Amino acid sequence: MRINTNVGALTASRNIFVNQMATEGSMRKLSSGLRISRAADDAAGMSIANKLRTQSRSLNQAAANAEQGNAMLQIAEGAAQTIQRILERQKELVTQKLNGTSSSTTTDTVESEIGKLSAEVERIINITTFQGSSVFGSLAFQVAEQDSDGTVTIDAGLAVADVSLADSASLQDVDDAMDAINETLANIGAGQNVLDYVTQNLKSTVVNLRAAESTIRDVDMAEEMATFTKNNILQQAAQAMLSEANQGAQGVLSLLR
Repeated sequence: MRINTNVGALTASRNIFVNQMATEGSMRKLSSGLRISRAADDAAGMSIANKLRTQSRSLNQAAANAEQGNAMLQIAEGAAQTIQRILERQKELVTQKLNGTSSSTTTDTVESEIGKLSAEVERIINITTFQGSSVFGSLAFQVAEQDSDGTVTIDAGLAVADVSLADSASLQDVDDAMDAINETLANIGAGQNVLDYVTQNLKSTVVNLRAAESTIRDVDMAEEMATFTKNNILQQAAQAMLSEANQGAQGVLSLLR
């Protein structure tokens, strides 16, 4: 019998410390909802989870870029449709002017309106902007986290010369201007479809990335609660055994007396 060192008490004390650390770890995970709340929990897992989170945040911004691009194209579409209606009115006026029964007064009035409408077309093209940038031109939107193949470019170009008619415009001039505005509308519509698909894909990717991060970073509450309960019971058992070991030592002392 050895009385200089109470091995049982030391063993119980060590187990109390180990169980207490495990219990505190479970409490930290349960209170935060995270399986990895510090690098020591899973260094490799934290590295992967951080990369997934960074990627999802970048793609979230790319989706926002695509949505803003779509908003910009909607503004361009609205302005282009207004110009198209102006051209329809101008064709009506040109047809009226070319009629053999039109008097010189009528012709002057018609030409005056054609000129004013052309000035309005020019004004619309010049003032229609989105956050200070013209909506009519070659538009580029960053919709990926990579530099290469990460940009969607849409040709929404519309020059004043293409759709602005002179007082002496012919029916062919109006038709040419209508062709120009319709081509711009077609490009805008195609761009909107592209950005819609891009946005859908990006949002789906973000959801999947967050799900992947969750499987690494987030704690399984049911499993961790079971672990916490086990560690708590072990800690109480170790404390009871420490008490028993100390009582055993007291018994030896009583015998010596």
